[in-house]
Amino acid sequence: MKAHDDQSHSATKLRKLAALPWWHPLKILARLLIVLTVGFIVICAFLYAKQGSLIYPGAGRSVTALEAEREARDAGLVAWSSEGKADPQGFVLKDFHDPAPRGTFIVLHGNGEYAWYHADTAMNLRQHGFRAFLYEYPGYGGRPGTPSEKTIVPEVQAIIRALDKAGLGPVYVWGQSLGSGVAAAACADESLPVHGLLIITPWDTLPNVGAAFYPFIPVRALMIDRYDSVANLAHFRHPICLARSDRDDVIPPRLSMHLYATLPEPKKEIVFAGAHHNDWPMVAPSGWLDEALDFIAPKK
Repeated sequence: MKAHDDQSHSATKLRKLAALPWWHPLKILARLLIVLTVGFIVICAFLYAKQGSLIYPGAGRSVTALEAEREARDAGLVAWSSEGKADPQGFVLKDFHDPAPRGTFIVLHGNGEYAWYHADTAMNLRQHGFRAFLYEYPGYGGRPGTPSEKTIVPEVQAIIRALDKAGLGPVYVWGQSLGSGVAAAACADESLPVHGLLIITPWDTLPNVGAAFYPFIPVRALMIDRYDSVANLAHFRHPICLARSDRDDVIPPRLSMHLYATLPEPKKEIVFAGAHHNDWPMVAPSGWLDEALDFIAPKK
């Protein structure tokens, strides 16, 4: 009976509000609340629908496979795929199969890059005794497919196993920005033959990054891809080196610091003082790579 009375009382209030002239403050306030509510829902729906292009902006650029291979070739790289794959999954230096006394890195790039951008990374790693495989995400660089946590992570894991099976190990992972989240997600599988991890400008969880950009939107509830590096690395038992920019303008430093605080041992932190998210290679101190690699893969 009480519920019926409450409904009748509410209906009476609505009728009284509807009877007010359009210029009445209460009616203006009601309309404003409706507009704000609808606008908020529209914004949430837009961000939900567009989250793929926000997380993976490089997939939206029109680069054909032939253009990608030409760019890679000009950078001194050749296409590479694991068995059974028709399209190139990434690129390697021409001497990829030459002996590498310290093993192989799979390099996972940032969301606005392509694999061949890291030709210099491959050359630097070769000088340090490693070969490097520069992985390309589905949908990037002319590759078919759509990038997502569900499509990228299993493929990275399969490539790591293929490298190890081919006798190209020990295998290590280099992940930068988005690549750090991919690296952590891949390494959540404790059976994966990975011997060490270098993550650069990483986050703790991707929803926390989204919340930093859109603090008034419930992005944690809206995001499909999570890339929860805290959970994914909780049981990793090999060396982890985390390198971060202390003035990162894309991934708040507090998120990288939180991730480092949660990482299991053995771990090492390198801070690029005065560096932002994208200029750290120019600001990073000399010798930082030697320090990182010697921690992850000590020379014998």
